Amino acid sequence: MKMRTPLGAAFLILLLALSASATTMVRMSLEQLAEASTEIVRGHVVSQQSLWNPQHTRIYTYTTLVLEQTYKGSPPATLVVQQTGGTIAKVHVVVAGTVQFHNQAAYVLFLEPSPTDASKFLLVGMMQGAYRIYRDAATQEERLILPLGALQRGSAAPGAAPLIAGPSVPARQFRSDVSAALSSPLLIPSGTAIPVSIKTAQFTGVRQVNLQARTTTDLFPNSGLVIPAGSAVSGRAERVGDSWRISWTAVSIRGRPVLLSARSSESAAGSLRGRVLVLKVR
Repeated sequence: MKMRTPLGAAFLILLLALSASATTMVRMSLEQLAEASTEIVRGHVVSQQSLWNPQHTRIYTYTTLVLEQTYKGSPPATLVVQQTGGTIAKVHVVVAGTVQFHNQAAYVLFLEPSPTDASKFLLVGMMQGAYRIYRDAATQEERLILPLGALQRGSAAPGAAPLIAGPSVPARQFRSDVSAALSSPLLIPSGTAIPVSIKTAQFTGVRQVNLQARTTTDLFPNSGLVIPAGSAVSGRAERVGDSWRISWTAVSIRGRPVLLSARSSESAAGSLRGRVLVLKVR
């Protein structure tokens, strides 16, 4: 695509910005960030590159980091973070909620694989998933900049969750908080509605079927829990008359099995595979 005039360039920027505006950012607690991440790492930036997608309709920026420490997962020693937006020639696209990475700067990142390219990673919670590290000039202490000026902590008690407030926190404290978040028990509150799509239905005997489903959207049951879209849900169905009575027993949140108590009923006409339904936790 050739840009012949400044007006044409401005028009393209507007279109791209509007296209990218479909991305939304939900405020997440530290526990939710930790649960939703497949990898949590510390690393430093070594390069950045902005490229058009194959259709030449959107710009992506790819930031390469070398790992220094891993808090969760098994990431490669060098990884690439993908974000929408960037600058190519005279075309400049800024997407709200993205991170402006600095070359050679160190970060703690909460990551998940890109659904379109498993070799790339996305920031969980957009800018909420990136904490820049700096060394305090007076104390020589390493500190992390809070991207939103405060960090919410999950709480099982009713009311607002406690906050880690201020422009930054000590790196040592943050590592301890992440470790606590990763080890905290996962409990799905009663009454939570979970939309799922049944992916497999395997007969295990007469009138009995094992089911595997996937959640169809991100869920935030409370301030300390997130169930990412695509989480696996296990169930068992029993044929009773003209219906399947289904007991749903577990959901896997980024590899962590969580007990589930939910029941549903489906018509026995046709296959269970491919059906979309909503589970309600008891």
